[in-house]
Amino acid sequence: MITLKMNRDQNRKCPFVNLNGCTIYEDRPGACRIYPLGRAASKVDRDKDTKEKYFFVHEDHCLGFQEDREWTVEDWLDNEGVNEYNAMNDQWLEIITSSKDLDPGKDLHRKIQVFFMASYNLDRFRNFIYKSRFFDLFEVDPELNDRLAVDDVALMQFSFDWLKFSLFGEKTIRIKNQTIPSPTY
Repeated sequence: MITLKMNRDQNRKCPFVNLNGCTIYEDRPGACRIYPLGRAASKVDRDKDTKEKYFFVHEDHCLGFQEDREWTVEDWLDNEGVNEYNAMNDQWLEIITSSKDLDPGKDLHRKIQVFFMASYNLDRFRNFIYKSRFFDLFEVDPELNDRLAVDDVALMQFSFDWLKFSLFGEKTIRIKNQTIPSPTY
């Protein structure tokens, strides 16, 4: 699991915040977008929907609590653009909390590498599918193939299908010819 390492100063500030504010504001992660709310979520294999609870993270340095405006949770999520992030996080949550067997005897080290690449390095995942024999081995709709080259959201959603296929053996991606050996990662 990758986590953001805070600065080693006394206040343990975010490395993306400077005197002018957040330097990645438009591209900030979901945890930053949702703040000062927190989200606890779970999704179990058999559950159709994600179970979630929201709570306040009340910290003295957050000046938002001094404002007169009140927000509903739904309004805050809409305003901060969190819903798309939650939808993507829920798909990933389904993978990381899965009770399905990874079959540790079968290339566990490679499965870990695939998990890391598809979860945290979309550029590398894109290179993997476009610069290998991937499309020779797997059926991918031509329109989706074109979108994966330029659309990071489509690529991330495809990576979830790839993870379910490569980690758990789910039939989320179709092999062109069942007699072709499993791909190497």
